[in-house]
Amino acid sequence: MKKIIFFLVTICSTLIAGGFENLGVHSRVIALGGAFTGVGDASYTVFYNPAGLINVERLEVSSTYNQLFTGLEDNLYYLTFSSTIPLWKFGRFGAGLTHLKAGAWQENTLILSYAKDINNFGVGGSVKLLRWNAQPAPGENSLSYLGFSFDAGIFYKIEQVFGSGVLSFGAVAQDITEPSIAVNGSDDAKLPMKLVGGISYYSPNYNYLFAIDAVKEKENYILRFGFEFLGMKTKLYGIETGFYLRGGYNGILNDTPFKQNALNGGFGVFVNNLKIDYAYVNQIQIIGVGGSHKISFTYQF
Repeated sequence: MKKIIFFLVTICSTLIAGGFENLGVHSRVIALGGAFTGVGDASYTVFYNPAGLINVERLEVSSTYNQLFTGLEDNLYYLTFSSTIPLWKFGRFGAGLTHLKAGAWQENTLILSYAKDINNFGVGGSVKLLRWNAQPAPGENSLSYLGFSFDAGIFYKIEQVFGSGVLSFGAVAQDITEPSIAVNGSDDAKLPMKLVGGISYYSPNYNYLFAIDAVKEKENYILRFGFEFLGMKTKLYGIETGFYLRGGYNGILNDTPFKQNALNGGFGVFVNNLKIDYAYVNQIQIIGVGGSHKISFTYQF
């Protein structure tokens, strides 16, 4: 079992722990295949594109629990939290927190973000505090790391497209400074800068959303896309309720020893200001470890 965990950590650049990877900070985004750079309409956009905060006009909090690779004996889980505070004409402030537990390995990220809207054009940035620690082997000292990284993004939307639709564009550079997360500062342990561009289209008439992201990370090119459809919306005893269906895909396009693809799906329900979302990820290449279950709670004040 320890060998399996070591293998998963080794390929963390596309899969799991050890590299401050985004393992899915909200079930809605996960069900959309991870395509959110050009959507950015909720507090958890701080993990994808800080400029998307210009779309969040209310105080919002969100939290997600991720159960990773259910076929393993060890309990691997990933917790996230995000929040936004609108500052009206002064911009938007957001914060995010992640906690990953994988055996003897723990990993945390704290994100502080800010965005400003300038005539429907948003600019935003994030400061990220990175921390990991590992339990020591018998007779050895424990290992830990503490460092910083930065993200910067832009967001633009065009209204009244194909009728009353909204076409949105987003772009972000993540981990711009490419910090080394090794204790000794080795160049081999540098976090690669990610360049992401995204586009989305939302139709308020037919209640659907389509989004697509293109990602460049070192030599890898990644495609993410997904859709969301409001299947039902009604009022129950005067309280507005609704039900969403979602599906998505993400995968590495070029040949790589750690090529990975995933089919995602999920649903969401909302009751007034409370939203509950669920997603399931089916890893195509990794067999024998099961899928991943995600559940999120979001509340708007």
